[in-house]
Amino acid sequence: MNPYTTRFLAFASLLTAPALALAQDEAPSETAPAESAAPSSRSRSALAVGLRSHSLSVEATPPEAPAFVVDLEHPMLPHLTVFGGFHLGMGMDAVGLQAGSRLYVGNQPFQGLFLGLQAEGTFFKRDEQTSGTRTSVGGLLGYSQTLGEQWRVSLGAGADVSQTRSETVEPPTPGCILFTPCLLTRRETHVEKQEAVRPLVRLAAVYRF
Repeated sequence: MNPYTTRFLAFASLLTAPALALAQDEAPSETAPAESAAPSSRSRSALAVGLRSHSLSVEATPPEAPAFVVDLEHPMLPHLTVFGGFHLGMGMDAVGLQAGSRLYVGNQPFQGLFLGLQAEGTFFKRDEQTSGTRTSVGGLLGYSQTLGEQWRVSLGAGADVSQTRSETVEPPTPGCILFTPCLLTRRETHVEKQEAVRPLVRLAAVYRF
């Protein structure tokens, strides 16, 4: 499937799922009054599915593609949550893990204005010759909007500081291809390290259960 089509479908489903859930929540319910009056502030976890992008970065050539992100978030204190999960490059060229914490300014977790701090580790592959790893630490300022009883939509923006280590294996020269013994020798590898400050944007649909 075309990468642009994949990104469009992921983005559309991300926005459509909470809207459908909201319409379902607004339908008449036969829940008993005692059950419907249950406090919403009880400790519950949340599953967030979203997109994260560094595409605004001027340091990446070409710009890094958005990543599909899945997080499991759990409240530790009334306003403080911890989360962890994985991310996958939309072009299937990167995979990694992330973990962090969010501080919600409002009265409840997963709702209202929040400050987030997270760390990430990523393995990527640019082409057949180049691969590497990236570690980063960053912060986000965001807002989470309630949609129905269990769904939220969150949007955050911030920046992270990353360290990237890439290895490029030199391809065989045309002359080497003509001689089989030459192909058996170890090819030269170039190692490159980079540090960068990258803008960060994250959009997610959050299901609280």
